[in-house]
Amino acid sequence: MLQTLVLGLGRAGAARHLPALTRITEAGLPGVFADHPIVAHDPRPVELPHLPRVRVTGDLGEAMALVDPGSAVAHLCTPPGSRLTLLEELVRNGFRRFVVEKPLGAGRRELDRIGVVRRRYGLEIAVVAPWLAAGLTERLAKLARSGEFGALRLVTVNQHQPRFHRSLTTSEHTNACEVELPDAVPVALRLAGPAELVDAEWSDMTCGEREIPRLGGASLTLRHDGGVLTRLRSDLTSPIHERSISLSLDHGIVTGHYPLSAEDDHAQLEVVSPHRSDREVFRDDALTAFFLRTYRAFRAGKPVGIDLHERAARLLIEAKERCARRGLVASHAP
Repeated sequence: MLQTLVLGLGRAGAARHLPALTRITEAGLPGVFADHPIVAHDPRPVELPHLPRVRVTGDLGEAMALVDPGSAVAHLCTPPGSRLTLLEELVRNGFRRFVVEKPLGAGRRELDRIGVVRRRYGLEIAVVAPWLAAGLTERLAKLARSGEFGALRLVTVNQHQPRFHRSLTTSEHTNACEVELPDAVPVALRLAGPAELVDAEWSDMTCGEREIPRLGGASLTLRHDGGVLTRLRSDLTSPIHERSISLSLDHGIVTGHYPLSAEDDHAQLEVVSPHRSDREVFRDDALTAFFLRTYRAFRAGKPVGIDLHERAARLLIEAKERCARRGLVASHAP
């Protein structure tokens, strides 16, 4: 059986990983978790009274000592760009199974080094990817492959939300490419195959007299090997919340809406074509499904798959580099 160590109790660790893991343990599903409290670490004082089975410690050494590295899964929930040192520390102490928040690496050096460490020590690293585990994504993939609506031509993703408070009060992300887009890029690669970056932009966030560079929004355009285009847009100043994906095919349009929050874990799928028009609503607790699938793969010794996430991370890194170069040129313009 597998034990759990969650490192980093910001929003990802405290509001996403721990509640989902607790739901699974409370369900009593056989063959997943050891009968052992979940251990969590954060150097800041953190209290989780709503999660009584979680043992929190501010000391990393103590946290590692509370689990068996050989049967533990370490969840790295720290911000992008800060995971490599923690990963290497855990590896030195015998940990070999990891769940890592997306993106896998925030920069080329970090991503390359994670790859070196993974291969050298035979690590199993699963990247948190609820959209990939979502039932909605599976249905979209089946419809795109079915041939019922002809060939796929265009994928359009909208990830909009008002994110003023978090951007003003935290420094967990430095640009909009790291906020919502890491959920969508792997899905685009799964639906349409390998891709190259065509264009990328980001914008600043303005709130009253405050301006936050690079966190207003971002957009990416990808061209896939088969000729399909993907356009991804994320507006973090939007007055509405939207997480949608639309597939434009020769003879129809398929639109999916991912759940907006844990408060309502239902997805919607709409199909419009000359011969068919229907809409379906269904429960789609993708994060729980992702953790269940990942832990069962770890326990069975099966690979969890990382290649797609490496490709997605490289596309996002390239997008950030292109945006930064564009901003540098604009700042030197007469």
